[in-house]
Amino acid sequence: MRRTSGLIAAAVLVSTLAACGAADERSGCTPFVPQGDASRAVNVEGDVGSQPTVTFPTPLVTEAGQATEVVRGDGEVISRGEVADAQVSLYNGEDGQLLTATGYQENPEVILRRTASADDSLGKALACTAVGSRVVYTTTVEEVYGPDNPQIPLENNATIVAVFDVEDAFPGRANGAPQLGQNGMPAVVLAPNGRPGISVPAEEPPTDLRVAVLRQGNGPEVEQGDRVVLHYTGLTWDDEQIFDSSWEAGVPATFTAVSFEDDPAGIVPGLAEALIGQNVGSQVIAVIPPEQGYPEGQRPAAIPEGSTMVFVFDVLGIDQSPVE
Repeated sequence: MRRTSGLIAAAVLVSTLAACGAADERSGCTPFVPQGDASRAVNVEGDVGSQPTVTFPTPLVTEAGQATEVVRGDGEVISRGEVADAQVSLYNGEDGQLLTATGYQENPEVILRRTASADDSLGKALACTAVGSRVVYTTTVEEVYGPDNPQIPLENNATIVAVFDVEDAFPGRANGAPQLGQNGMPAVVLAPNGRPGISVPAEEPPTDLRVAVLRQGNGPEVEQGDRVVLHYTGLTWDDEQIFDSSWEAGVPATFTAVSFEDDPAGIVPGLAEALIGQNVGSQVIAVIPPEQGYPEGQRPAAIPEGSTMVFVFDVLGIDQSPVE
């Protein structure tokens, strides 16, 4: 699969507003991250959806995560386990300098964070916020990037200040109605969080593209060229070795529903054909023969030449961010 590039790696990577709680009483949702003095000390100016102007007393110090919803959106409240789609700016708590940011209106790329993951510091901060909100989150470098990350020239206990603009929300897994399986297709068993376990039958793979819907969603239909939010696992038929999985990363990814034969930003032809026409909320399995996979010499090293690929993917949503 070829994924769109982001300006922030996943967990490696108006006027002055009065602070309010990160929790929202409309939903009964209990946030993972409490408010605190550090998150309330951050002043944010500018319109939601545009690069903010952020100031705070330096050095700003926090020993644990704190979150304050400085603008309360009026959209859907994001429950634990759902996926938040957000723009973000990260600042050094020591001197207030901007470390990195997504593109806001100049670039449609955002970050996707699953709000239920105990290991995802950024995702936890967005649980129980609402679409349209602006959230300040203060935490440590170690919480965001892990301990002693060689790519981050800051101490583990240094403070990071994140300002999120929450643009959309998606379910954390396919929520469609279960469907009957098809003979000759791999079996799929789901973990409690929705992650698929895939068992390939002990027989030769099919020579043509095979697609089956495991859970039938009732959301919008994916059209060619849509940017689709997916959770997925890909493995090879012959040895059942997983070569790519968003579940291992802990967050879904966004792909353009078009073959890379037609658009360099697209995905393998067989996967594009399997994805186009599916409904949001569906879980789908696709068995892709070599002829509809990667051309000779272009396959990733983890996929042996001539392999039949198996993908199980959850269609979580269609990214409606405007493309410049």
